Amino acid sequence: MPLMLRFDRVLAWTILSMVLFGLLTVYSATASFEISGSVYFVKQLIAAAIGFALMYGLMFVNYRSLQDPRVVFVVVAVAVLLLLLAAGMGTGANTRRFLRLGPLSLQPSELAKPAIILFLAYHLARNHGKMHLPRTLAAPLLVVGVIAGLVFSGRDFGTMACLLLLAGTLIWFAGVPLRWLASAALATLPLLYVFVRMEPYRVKRLMVFLNPEADPLGGGFQIIQSKIAVGSGGVLGQGWMAGKQKMDFLPEAHTDFVFAMVGEELGLIGAALLVAGFLVILWRGLRAALNAPDRFGFYLAAGITVMIVSQAMLNMGVVLALLPTKGMPLPFVSYGGSSLWTTLAASGVLLSVSRFDQS
Repeated sequence: MPLMLRFDRVLAWTILSMVLFGLLTVYSATASFEISGSVYFVKQLIAAAIGFALMYGLMFVNYRSLQDPRVVFVVVAVAVLLLLLAAGMGTGANTRRFLRLGPLSLQPSELAKPAIILFLAYHLARNHGKMHLPRTLAAPLLVVGVIAGLVFSGRDFGTMACLLLLAGTLIWFAGVPLRWLASAALATLPLLYVFVRMEPYRVKRLMVFLNPEADPLGGGFQIIQSKIAVGSGGVLGQGWMAGKQKMDFLPEAHTDFVFAMVGEELGLIGAALLVAGFLVILWRGLRAALNAPDRFGFYLAAGITVMIVSQAMLNMGVVLALLPTKGMPLPFVSYGGSSLWTTLAASGVLLSVSRFDQS
């Protein structure tokens, strides 16, 4: 019988430390705003409190209870419903990713990630050893395709790419031949070209990525300022609250480009410590997955770990001009309530899996 242990304290303290680090970073990044930065800090603090409450509650829930089909399909249905509402009534710069109700806002695409993980963990565990059969791929392709399509209909291309990467990784873990996934990826290249050409701003982002200096005061401004921020930090940084790029030079310094501000204020050492935090999550998350007593726990833990770490890698790649610009937050650190509390809730499930081993 699997033995229930205490949760993984290394993982828990790492997550706690990164959220606290994120709160301090958001405060610093918004301190120069015309509207008091404390407003943003308080909103992020409230989101963190909600997230920690969810994480604490879920970490003491037996993760096997999430395998109930009623739970799985209700979560998927809620995610699909919210994405439908966002596609029709959502708001955002170049996208329709936010649902707003007065001062409150919700980003349904953030809920789509744990919904896909939960469904795939349920389906892949039930069909363990059968994923080499094409018929067993029908349900994952349908659910992932519908959710990814709704995210894309909200013009959120970056999140759609994250969802497909996440789903592909879990399906590969389940034993689907790599050549099938490679063939599927090659088959989507023409669609990728069409998707990019559909929106002028996507074409512009791609051109800016290839040569940001060609339009230094327009499309290339953000990525140029991001590189300046990272480079000016040096090894030790300019000091917390002492960064200059956040003063209307670097757009979205508190959200998608918060890693650039970390590099500027805390330097190479601060940025490396942040990267090390995500590496610890990767280590402990995969450890929890490999020690899980069943396949459902394995896929849950692996999916949540991949979700957090892959999004962090993509965000940092954008900030360092290694990838085209996408509207994608840095987990635990960027300003944004939906991202923070959904990631913390998912972390609670990951900690729940860590409470079991195979002894």
